[in-house]
Amino acid sequence: MNRNDFDLFREASQHGNMRFHLMLHEYASDITRPERVSAHWHEEFELLRVTQGKGAAHINNRRFEIGEGDVLFINSGNLHSLSAETGTPLCFYAVDFGRELINSYGSDDIQQKYIQRQAAGGLLFCDHFRAKEDACKKIAAPLEEIRLLYNQGAAGNELLIKSDLLRIWHYLCQYPATFVPPSYGNDDAKIALIKDVLQYIRENYGSPLTLRMLSERFYMSEGQFCRFFKAQVNMTVTEYLNYYRVGAACDMLRDGTLPVSAIALDCGYSNISYFNRTFRKYMHCTPKEYRFAIKESK
Repeated sequence: MNRNDFDLFREASQHGNMRFHLMLHEYASDITRPERVSAHWHEEFELLRVTQGKGAAHINNRRFEIGEGDVLFINSGNLHSLSAETGTPLCFYAVDFGRELINSYGSDDIQQKYIQRQAAGGLLFCDHFRAKEDACKKIAAPLEEIRLLYNQGAAGNELLIKSDLLRIWHYLCQYPATFVPPSYGNDDAKIALIKDVLQYIRENYGSPLTLRMLSERFYMSEGQFCRFFKAQVNMTVTEYLNYYRVGAACDMLRDGTLPVSAIALDCGYSNISYFNRTFRKYMHCTPKEYRFAIKESK
């Protein structure tokens, strides 16, 4: 596992900046783990293209198979994750961008027909374009150009990148969703609730959280909470909590000088041996080895 795993998983900061609200991630996942990108969400839109391998995408309460060349559109605020069978590669790049990058001037026809209408839910975009489909080929061409321009350096290429985003938006409008979500009420409530749960874990991961504490906090029995969490996140509560805590530990090991024992306590582990075993499970090295490797790479 590498640092990008946790950047994508935790979404701790805005993608890009307010002057040019866009970021591109290149990602090669850890084939030893079934969960490749754990459940998260962000306000930015995301365009993702699979460059190698295959797996499954989970967007809100839907699951579908993805393969090399496929493109995903992930709407603002959608809970999403990726998984794959152990031993199977799954590589991709993702472009995250803010709505203001495609906004038109004032309230002209473009803004009303294609931007505001989509924001209000009156225009539903397809979220999965298969490589062999004509729509995917049309979207992939400008998406590949964005990748090239971004890697050259976004500064100086902003106009070209923006024009490619608008071209992609045009194709998204041309190929609306054939899938119509079922009655919103119940599904929306589940998504809102799991977001609250994940946010609570983010804010309290350093405390000794237990299944009982979490289930009581969200007014469920332990069994109900486990089933609900697994169905929404595609990971057990323990797996998710350990994954998040190890990500926080990586930040501290990379950016600070605290001893490993202090980092373990700050990340919610009272037993240093358990922390070391858990860290090795996810990072394939000890915390000390990770810190040393980071220092050597600088």
